[in-house]
Amino acid sequence: MLQQHSRLSNSDDDSGCALEEYAWCPSGLKAEQVRQFFKCFPEDKVPFLNSIGEKYRTKMLEEQLPPHDSDPKYCRTLTEDERNELKIFNEQQRHNALGRGSARQLPLTQSPMPCRGCQNLIDSGSICVFAERAGRAGLWHPQCFTCKQCNEFLVNLIYFYKDGQLYCGRHHAELYKPRCTGCDEIIFSDECTEAEGYSWHMDHFCCSNCKKRLGGERYVMR
Repeated sequence: MLQQHSRLSNSDDDSGCALEEYAWCPSGLKAEQVRQFFKCFPEDKVPFLNSIGEKYRTKMLEEQLPPHDSDPKYCRTLTEDERNELKIFNEQQRHNALGRGSARQLPLTQSPMPCRGCQNLIDSGSICVFAERAGRAGLWHPQCFTCKQCNEFLVNLIYFYKDGQLYCGRHHAELYKPRCTGCDEIIFSDECTEAEGYSWHMDHFCCSNCKKRLGGERYVMR
């Protein structure tokens, strides 16, 4: 890991910028290509070190890839059955949907290709993102490599693929399982409460002030 970081931190004499200026950048690109990649984004979303963009990236990591969606140590107390279901669910996601996009330059000798996001052409010589699970034509403009549900850029180019669409980890999980509005965890128990378009663990559907369970009770959502 340290060797990789060192390799990616080399500067490019022609670029006017160095890769160590970023908290993260796509691998496999020269410094000038990285600059072209981030030129596609608003400045407040470019992860320069100690910047608003770095804070945005950190927030998106937590939002798009919740640790409690994959590691039981970040969850509330789970039953043994729930722990097993979480493990199986994660294995299925990794095997069937998880991928990491690859940033690359479309060769100058290649004809422009349509972006799978906006459908506009990606010009020859431009930086694009390739998603292997989408097949050979799975190319996106960098700014179009977003989750179908939240429309946010897929942080670190980590995506989940289903039916021709890209999702972040959070919203891909919610295609299959409800998420508790109270604790933000995926619900693996056999029973849950649903109301007003939201879901809760049975013991989390309670008054936010007195914590009394509201099953069968009248309530007001605020």
